[in-house]
Amino acid sequence: MDNSSKNGRVLIIGLDGASPDLVRKWQDTLPNLSRLMQEGSTGVLTSVVPPRSIPAWYCFATGMNPAKLGVFGFSQRRPSTYDYTFANFSFCQAPPFWHWLNQQELNTGIIHLPGTYPPRPIQGFMVSGWPGPLNRGNLVFTYPAVLSREIDSFLQRPFELVSPKSIQLDNDTEMLAERLRILKMHGDTACHLLQREAWQVAVVVLSPLDRASHQFWRHMDSDHPQHDPVLAKQHGTALQQVYEASDNQIGRLLNLLREDDWVFIVSDHGFGPIYRTFYINEWLRQEGYLVLKEGRQIGQASSLHKWLGKLSAPLFWLNQRSALFRKIADPFKKRALSNLARDAYVQAMQEGLVRLNHLPVDWTRTRAYSPDESSLYLNLVGRDPQGIVPQGETAVKLLTEIEQKLRQIKDPITGEPISVQIHRKEAVYSGPFLAGAPELIINMDDFHTEVMAELGKGYLFDHAPLRSGNHTPEGILIAAGPDMAPGQNIDANLIDIAPTVLHLLGLAIPEAMDGQVCLDLFTPDSAVRQREIKYDSSQYQARQSEEFTEEEAAQIEKQLRDLGYLN
Repeated sequence: MDNSSKNGRVLIIGLDGASPDLVRKWQDTLPNLSRLMQEGSTGVLTSVVPPRSIPAWYCFATGMNPAKLGVFGFSQRRPSTYDYTFANFSFCQAPPFWHWLNQQELNTGIIHLPGTYPPRPIQGFMVSGWPGPLNRGNLVFTYPAVLSREIDSFLQRPFELVSPKSIQLDNDTEMLAERLRILKMHGDTACHLLQREAWQVAVVVLSPLDRASHQFWRHMDSDHPQHDPVLAKQHGTALQQVYEASDNQIGRLLNLLREDDWVFIVSDHGFGPIYRTFYINEWLRQEGYLVLKEGRQIGQASSLHKWLGKLSAPLFWLNQRSALFRKIADPFKKRALSNLARDAYVQAMQEGLVRLNHLPVDWTRTRAYSPDESSLYLNLVGRDPQGIVPQGETAVKLLTEIEQKLRQIKDPITGEPISVQIHRKEAVYSGPFLAGAPELIINMDDFHTEVMAELGKGYLFDHAPLRSGNHTPEGILIAAGPDMAPGQNIDANLIDIAPTVLHLLGLAIPEAMDGQVCLDLFTPDSAVRQREIKYDSSQYQARQSEEFTEEEAAQIEKQLRDLGYLN
């Protein structure tokens, strides 16, 4: 290692969902971001395919594509089943870049990086990011574990990984205050730890921009189909206020830096408007690729399910609020009746708009399905438990047929074709977990149409979706510090940040990383630019995955539903 790089520290500030277009639009009211853009380089940071927070933040942390990690979305299949849990940090089968820093005795601090629950041992400290279980004052969400209660004590309340309140069409005022509250809580925690602990590299992720963009986009976008001029007078500046508050937190973090420190501002994806929702599983059902048992009517929970769901509601209410009830009920949570009650409760509460793991799919007749947004799997022989589609030529032919039909879909209101962007997994992924990737990754209308995995209420489209903003691939990159060229426009990929930081600190790049070192960020005569890029052929071992418990998974499902990731 080049010891000359040990003096300067590296701070990476993640702005979940920050849009480079909006940063430029509002830069006069974002003094800290504006100053960094003038002093350093800025550009578009292209996300992964599809641009979802999970696995995007894992790809950022590892410098690798999802097929080297084994994580392709929030949903994670349980082995040898069609059932799904939710991804957590233990499912990421490649080490993050701080693993290599720690091998060189460099302390790292990771604060609220999404997907980092449960926390892993680290030389330094870690505060897990969402999704994760509720912190009722006893959750271990940090490494070392003792830090959890210290943070709760510092904040004088339990640290919250994410707001417990849900996005709704009529709670904009409440949720603006909620976004700002969580943003301050995370900023306070980050400033406290970065001042108290020793670190060489730190990652701090501020997430409320993502949630605010989902909810408030329609108010500031006069071209949005759901834009209401009356509501815009009340909430038209809501999203900008969250950008300005995020910029203020960035300023607090920048005040902790020294002259020889570097700073990176990154986002896992960008944002744009949502005009409509397309229900891919409903389309697959109507086209005959997905079949339910016993002719179940989509969107109509049976009388038994409605009855059982209503009877179960008080139990779920108690489970959220009573530690004693959770302790008594815990032995029963994995039994068949408990699972039936959970499925009935979800169907009753969501009025039938649910995912496949809550529905009786006839896998002996199902050829294609979607467990997660934007993804399509074939029910393959040899991979899926009851696979019926032979791998090889038959599967390729079926994919071609499905692609052709998807490209013929029209907007039911205008009658106009909807543009469809389809990626086959082999074109965008490579690695040992490629077999577990979706066969197709589907985007529609340049992300103006969100592709959701729920079975709808008998229709394919919702033209008034809950969320008005959607993820896009174009995130933001700003980099400033010693020997970084000022005023440059530099585009890069999200997976480039990890190898760039390692090279900046004089470390070798693991050969398994897919990202490239962004040498153009640095001046031509700088030591970083002149230094040879070294590579490390060391191998790493896959780790044992640890599923969320049934109760934790239920909490995660609620968080994702509250944010609109599950309709």
